[in-house]
Amino acid sequence: MKKDESQVIQLLDELTEVVKSAPTIPLSTKVRVDPNELIDIIAEIREALPGELKTARQIIAERKQILFEAQANAERITTNAETKIREMIDSNEITRNANTQAEITLENANTQAREIRLGTQKYADKILYRLQLQLKEINDQIEDNRKEIKDLK
Repeated sequence: MKKDESQVIQLLDELTEVVKSAPTIPLSTKVRVDPNELIDIIAEIREALPGELKTARQIIAERKQILFEAQANAERITTNAETKIREMIDSNEITRNANTQAEITLENANTQAREIRLGTQKYADKILYRLQLQLKEINDQIEDNRKEIKDLK
């Protein structure tokens, strides 16, 4: 668990404890809390959240870099295939063989580039999905705590 994430969870736990340990109003289930204390904790939570957003941005940047590298690799493979074709143009039979080999190489390069691109996209999507779930969980906790605070009125 990252520092910012554990800090957010710790602050949410602290917020929950403030509400749970607050004195109750006689003859009701409502509690009295110090709004300044709650506001301070919420401010600390807000300060800790940008770390999660920074992580998401880093993942997106890594995804772009991987896609860029995959494209460069595909271009390099394509350039190599074109070079081989030019080297084999000496006669008709060699030309036919070269064309066949070039098509196969180009097809393999495109397949490999596609697989790398798909793998990269799946990897980035998986990481972003996990991050999205974590952020949703944090958001749900904040919403629950806000609702509890509103119910305290």
